[in-house]
Amino acid sequence: MNIYEIGQDFDNYKFFVFKEEDKSNKDVWDYNGQSLVNEWKGLSLELFKDKRKKKDKRSEDFDASCYFSGCLIVNKRTSLLLAEKLKGQIEVLPVNVDGNTSNYYFINVLNTVDALNIESKSNEEILKMMRDNNGIFNKGNIGSYIIFRDSLFNNNYYCTDEFVDFVKQYSITGLKFTCAGIAK
Repeated sequence: MNIYEIGQDFDNYKFFVFKEEDKSNKDVWDYNGQSLVNEWKGLSLELFKDKRKKKDKRSEDFDASCYFSGCLIVNKRTSLLLAEKLKGQIEVLPVNVDGNTSNYYFINVLNTVDALNIESKSNEEILKMMRDNNGIFNKGNIGSYIIFRDSLFNNNYYCTDEFVDFVKQYSITGLKFTCAGIAK
């Protein structure tokens, strides 16, 4: 079974970034799978604008934005689809998007598992394995989860073929899936 890291389709779609100097964004690097519902203050986002380009031909019409793996932002339609498919495995939390009247949400993945097989490996070997997208994941630990965080690399979102197929089935745009390795 292939395991993918969830990321942004930078070639075809624009994406959201954190609004600079907004204090509500400072804790995002500490999210590691814990529930955020009771302490959620939101995130402040804006559409990335490349100042080096006069005209950016990438589409602003996307369903999901994930400019780094652990920050999955989705529109209302996608949030409803994910909430139904992943009941009890995610939290759907509102975010503020500058200049946008549509509703967007941060998907907080709660499934944190010892997915990566790091037994008898040095830190250098583990990092090389992940850099080379050659990770060996523990299929038994992943179980029936189709989206999850690894306990070691808990700022990243990983998924299985089933999640990729779900995204394709519902034509959810804006995401790119990079094979991070295999689960055995």
